[in-house]
Amino acid sequence: MKKLIIVLIFCIVLTSCKNTYKTNDDITNNDSGINVSVEPEMPEEPENPVEPEKSEKPENQENAVDNRFSLMDLTEGQLESIHLEMRDDNRWLFSGDLGSSIRLSDCEIAVSDYNYKILRNSSQALYCNGIDIEYGTGAIDTAIASRDYLYFKNKGMADESFKTDYNILNGDMILSLECTDSDMSNMEIKEIKYSYSIDNLTLYGFIKKNQDGCNVIIDPAYMKGIPVYHPRSELCRYEINGIDIEADTLSLTITKIDESIESYLESLGADYVYARLQFNNFSCSYGTVSGYNSTAELCGYNLISEDAEKILSQQFTIENSGKSSEMTTAYNILTSNYNTLISDSVVGISLLDLDFDGTPEVMVSKYPDNWNQMKDENGVETIDVDVYRIDGDNLVYIDTLWNYHTVVYELGNRLGIKKLDDGSKAWFNMSYKDRNSGEISDTDYLFNLEGDKLVFTEVFSKDSHDTYYYYGEPMVFEEETFFDESLGEEFTRLKWGEFSSIYGDWALIGWIKEDYCKDMKDSSFSLYNYSMSVAVPGEKPYIIPVTERMLSYYIADLVDSYYLGTYDSGKQYYEYKFLGDFAKPIIYLYPAEKADVSVRLDFNGELTCTYPDYNGGWNVTAEPDGTLINKADGRKYSYLFWEGEGTASWDLSKGFIIAREDTSQFLQNKLQYMGLNSEEINDFIVYWLPRMNKNKYNLITFQTVAYEKSAKLNITPKPDSLLRIFMVYKPLNQPIDIVPQELKTFTREGFTVIEWGGFELE
Repeated sequence: MKKLIIVLIFCIVLTSCKNTYKTNDDITNNDSGINVSVEPEMPEEPENPVEPEKSEKPENQENAVDNRFSLMDLTEGQLESIHLEMRDDNRWLFSGDLGSSIRLSDCEIAVSDYNYKILRNSSQALYCNGIDIEYGTGAIDTAIASRDYLYFKNKGMADESFKTDYNILNGDMILSLECTDSDMSNMEIKEIKYSYSIDNLTLYGFIKKNQDGCNVIIDPAYMKGIPVYHPRSELCRYEINGIDIEADTLSLTITKIDESIESYLESLGADYVYARLQFNNFSCSYGTVSGYNSTAELCGYNLISEDAEKILSQQFTIENSGKSSEMTTAYNILTSNYNTLISDSVVGISLLDLDFDGTPEVMVSKYPDNWNQMKDENGVETIDVDVYRIDGDNLVYIDTLWNYHTVVYELGNRLGIKKLDDGSKAWFNMSYKDRNSGEISDTDYLFNLEGDKLVFTEVFSKDSHDTYYYYGEPMVFEEETFFDESLGEEFTRLKWGEFSSIYGDWALIGWIKEDYCKDMKDSSFSLYNYSMSVAVPGEKPYIIPVTERMLSYYIADLVDSYYLGTYDSGKQYYEYKFLGDFAKPIIYLYPAEKADVSVRLDFNGELTCTYPDYNGGWNVTAEPDGTLINKADGRKYSYLFWEGEGTASWDLSKGFIIAREDTSQFLQNKLQYMGLNSEEINDFIVYWLPRMNKNKYNLITFQTVAYEKSAKLNITPKPDSLLRIFMVYKPLNQPIDIVPQELKTFTREGFTVIEWGGFELE
């Protein structure tokens, strides 16, 4: 029986789609609607032999018979056979797993895919056969579930179930159909293909040179924000230098690579190495039958380690250089208390400074033992939160918060910082479950940590007689009648102080609470923190073992986010390597007398821009006033300029919190104090001020020591005095407490070299 293969391409975004039965160029449209490509499979014994053709790729035949037709031309029976029904001449309705689609034009259809569970976040899991504890003893089980989501957009999207900082472009959704009859009376959907692309991407991963090119396996720890399609229970299997791994990640084929990088990889042999990789045109396609076909262009490469086995087997360790002692202590305590903190009921781990002493407490959100019975008839779901205090190198258990989550209205239990009348601060908990009685009432608490005891102060409450209380005192509501002229009716309203409502006491207390909490909105913190693990309230998560390596990445992320002032329960910022640009370092040369000078950079990274051209170094003739004549082109320059991308470890434990309106004066004062002259100060401020003024506040530090470790200067003849100023700043929405940084002055003597640059830590 003759079979036909049909490919339907439903364009969500009009982009080319690779690795399909037919490319977009093969799909055309006519006046009647959407066109479909129909390709005959090569029969085993054709009745009428024709000119031999290559049968291994019949979908790419250049001279194949044009069997394309419009969906509008399909009969009702043919449409029904592929679960496709036309509605109102402009709407295609899919039954079964495909949901519905709206025909936008003759060549574009928007598809709503009910089979959305195929698209999800990565759990960032990685297991190594023979190395990781997954295959040994004492494996740690915890609840790591990947949240499903209906769709994803570019960064800033509204869908809370998937957050990404990448600009992701949806590709075409493709249906591959098989026909068992030449008249297409019987069609079946054989495969669905999905795809997306990302223009620019920087990741860590394992890379090796093959005979046909290069292959990359992304480190799962860096998969945050990158969608995957495979089922959460079926991790992808790879082999890295003889080590079998199962990972929630992707493998890429490199389609374009710089010759120098390719030659270097070839010199390393056939083994994978671990590196920081920069990609262009990252493209991921996934077929429900054929699996993945992911490609990218490699445009940047920084080797981290040639020992891939060590990378796979070791627990992640933060670099202590440039780290505050508090950050290192918090990380070490968390990683050394796995058995205390992690169990199969843990939802997440949070860091909160409950007593405002500068050291955070550890709060572990977890499901209670009776998980299946934790909902009452009102849909209230309880989550417990164990509170631990960091005492030296130990964790000390304090108490347990019995919280609840209202599943019906999707209201998460949140904490907020309340500033009291005396200027002190306390945490405000919008809900609480009585620890002894188990009763959940309309109760609101301020709580604080005093020593090893949680102290609660009742703010709002309601008794069994529906009497409301404020700080333990009954709230007496006044009742008054008024006439609304616009409606021509008389109404009765309740009043309490300046608040009033015509909708009853429940609405009035709502207005009062909203006003009471108005200064806490920027400080709210969700106890359902997904930084350590991900679980969906109301759905028992899929349980997978979690290795120490995986947990150590999460903990580093948690500690880093908290101490860098960007902590948000809905987001993760992986910044322990502090990856980013070294922006506009400028080098001034001031010899005592006219001299020929050679300048070389020893940079731990990749130069992205230089002026004049670097070409392995700068050779110039320098005048005492700073004028430079570049020997390569004979042109006159005021300074040498370079930019690059590399790795450094910044210490943000000391610095300055500067408001937008104070930035200019701050820079003038500090730069002059450190030794820049008026012209150099002007160059610095003109470049950085427009960038820094976009932020309400900036945390500003000067990181000369850390900078010099990553970017060394080799200058001949050797300068008599050298000043290198490198500013690192971090945008903030509100000020934070920080220890002021002590700066040093500089004296110019003899042949003087001045350099300044900076970096914005996002």
